[in-house]
Amino acid sequence: MDDSSFHTGASLGPSSELNRFSMVGSGALGKALCRALCGLGLKLDQLVSRSPESGQALINEVGSGTLVKLGALSDIHTESDLWFICVPDDAIAQLAEIMARGDCRDQVILHTSGAFNADVLGPLRVAGAAVGSWHPLQSFTGSETEDVFRGVTVGIEGDDRAVHMANMVVDTLAAQAVKVSSDRKALYHAAAALAGNAATTLMSISEEIWERAAGTRDGFVASMGPLIQTSVQNALEKGPETSLTGPIVRGDVGTLRAHLKAITIYLPHLTSLYGSIATETVHLAMRSGRLKADRAVEMLDVINDYLVGSSTLEDSDGE
Repeated sequence: MDDSSFHTGASLGPSSELNRFSMVGSGALGKALCRALCGLGLKLDQLVSRSPESGQALINEVGSGTLVKLGALSDIHTESDLWFICVPDDAIAQLAEIMARGDCRDQVILHTSGAFNADVLGPLRVAGAAVGSWHPLQSFTGSETEDVFRGVTVGIEGDDRAVHMANMVVDTLAAQAVKVSSDRKALYHAAAALAGNAATTLMSISEEIWERAAGTRDGFVASMGPLIQTSVQNALEKGPETSLTGPIVRGDVGTLRAHLKAITIYLPHLTSLYGSIATETVHLAMRSGRLKADRAVEMLDVINDYLVGSSTLEDSDGE
């Protein structure tokens, strides 16, 4: 997606068209969003929360809002034109069906799921609401300050009026929006999940390999931490192709073979994972222009041998 798909927030205060909102859910994201909007002068109208204690505490904190029981959701009548649904993904469709039994004509209803598009709110669309999704690319604990959304990218999509309102919220929070194709929303979220979670998983795997090599996990963070931080920072600043280092981009076939052999002997459950990552690293190294095609083919053949289990392992005296 190119830069033209980005919409950058320019104002810090609420638009005259956006002064009230209601919300379903008072979890970490709901709290952060409610705090941020109320801190900028918007009023919370109605809050629907599975936990009355948590919901009332949030209302008390922001100084506005009426707590509504989840069972009364279909009977809600509110002055706010904007609703946020900040609940786990699996609960959104059922909530949409319940809300659609009430009067939601002309309202804008945005859910905050990264994986689902606006279609999960289909019953509300049929009932006359404009529906969309509003997903910030950030993790939340519920204890954030009011400026937590400043500069954060928010993935938005949905009906035209819902997208317009979603952009207004982005402007209010001084965030930036990227418009996502509705049919590729899950792909967008897969990219976010990899960016936000895969590095953590890979660090855990690296720690497991370190433990097998060193006999303990002690010292892993102190030893690998600077390398991890530098690698990630370089990739963010210079781009993955430019910042890639290591044996694959250098064309060290023997080193790659030694890695695969050792992992297959001592940690065979990681062979396919290491091989898959190595394969993508070969492709990245070729795109960088630093790995020649003939050496890349040789590396891919080595990886394939291990992935299909056809390598003859020498010194296979591991456990």
